[in-house]
Amino acid sequence: MDRQEYTEEVQELFLRFIVSDPELFVRVNNIVEPYMFNKKFQDAVKFLKDHTTEYNSIPTIDQISATTNVDLERVENITDNHIEWFLDSLETFCRHKALEKAILDSTDDLENGDYGAVENKIKDASQVGLVKDLGLDYFDNPKERLQWIKDQAGATPTGWKMFDQKLYGGLNKGEITIFAGGSGAGKSLFLQNLGVNWALAGLNVVYISLELNKWLTVLQQTILEHTLENMKSIMT
Repeated sequence: MDRQEYTEEVQELFLRFIVSDPELFVRVNNIVEPYMFNKKFQDAVKFLKDHTTEYNSIPTIDQISATTNVDLERVENITDNHIEWFLDSLETFCRHKALEKAILDSTDDLENGDYGAVENKIKDASQVGLVKDLGLDYFDNPKERLQWIKDQAGATPTGWKMFDQKLYGGLNKGEITIFAGGSGAGKSLFLQNLGVNWALAGLNVVYISLELNKWLTVLQQTILEHTLENMKSIMT
């Protein structure tokens, strides 16, 4: 979309889309700024953003009209194609307006020979854009994903049968596993015992703690060493 196409009608349509669907507003809120719009709509955009921040919901069209004198109508029967057009068009519009502002704001920097500041402003403006990847929908085909996890080879058993059954064999390679719990819940002790299990299984284990008392760690290490020595003596 070229700059000359950013007419008052187009900008009003952008706002109509925004007030029609709270999810759309959430997706574009981070890149939409009042200065990007014609003076007629700037108060309405500011009110939209401020109201949403304070009350965690977009204002009604009546609230917008009464507060900013901007009358908007909701877009009816929005389809996926309409949403795709809106997101693509608004993203381009916001980037162009950000570039326009960056260029105008760079006048003094150019006169002062501060080309680094100009470069940073242009760079920041050119990177204005929407987040395309909204992550993984965990409610989409859960059975298929669980089966994929189950079929993966290379899972490392934890040494506890109950956990391994729930994890379809253990912890998968190439993944990061986070153990969370309140203070004193037993996270450190659990991880130390997990290390013991893996060491007994012949795996290399490194245990690093930034807060646990060293004597507790040493005690656990001593128990591990004695256990390994006993196993070796039994095997020989």
